[in-house]
Amino acid sequence: MSPRAGFVLIDQIEPRLRAIIPHIRPVGAEDAEELMQDALTVAAQMMDRLEQIGKQVTPGNIAYYVILHMKSGRRSYSAGRTDVMGSGTQLDGLSSVQSFEDPAGFDPETNEEIPLGDMLAGNADDPAQSAGRMMDWEQFLDTHNPRYEAMVNDFAQGKRATDTAARFGFSNSWAHDLKEKLAGDLLEYFGEDAVADSMHVPLWRGNVRVDQEKALCRAERRH
Repeated sequence: MSPRAGFVLIDQIEPRLRAIIPHIRPVGAEDAEELMQDALTVAAQMMDRLEQIGKQVTPGNIAYYVILHMKSGRRSYSAGRTDVMGSGTQLDGLSSVQSFEDPAGFDPETNEEIPLGDMLAGNADDPAQSAGRMMDWEQFLDTHNPRYEAMVNDFAQGKRATDTAARFGFSNSWAHDLKEKLAGDLLEYFGEDAVADSMHVPLWRGNVRVDQEKALCRAERRH
């Protein structure tokens, strides 16, 4: 976009947009200032395309069509109706965005509201933790021979040490010795803090737990 078009955008188009944008209904978490910035971006994109094809239009026309874009849910980053997070999709009533803090029900014991985030939070390992743990194990097993890796995999799957020993043709005492050797290898490879690090609770789960404890305290004070 040329410098002249930039001056037109700031001096003639922006005042028109700023007068209308506050009257446009925002979607989801949008606010008037965010819509204003997006409208300016759309206007700049229009002016750049018009310059490239050598067509001239008045600042009033640019502002008019930008306002139509904003009202219909079209934004500088998306104009389609297939994005469930898109403003246009929400205006059509095909999707909606809810905060994790919105109430999703009541706890029957405390009669406190349960946020939607608590309902969706699972007790399984955090995905980032699981991925990191898998990488650590792969690196550890790469330092040993394939038979050692196969035996460790048996232990991880909960198979009995005696069954593992029999599968490889060793005695039961050998399986016991292998477990002790595995414990020593892990401490040597990962360090003494490895167990404590693996049990670290993710921050998001700690926040959920704090909210639950606060709700219980409020319920106890009422009784």
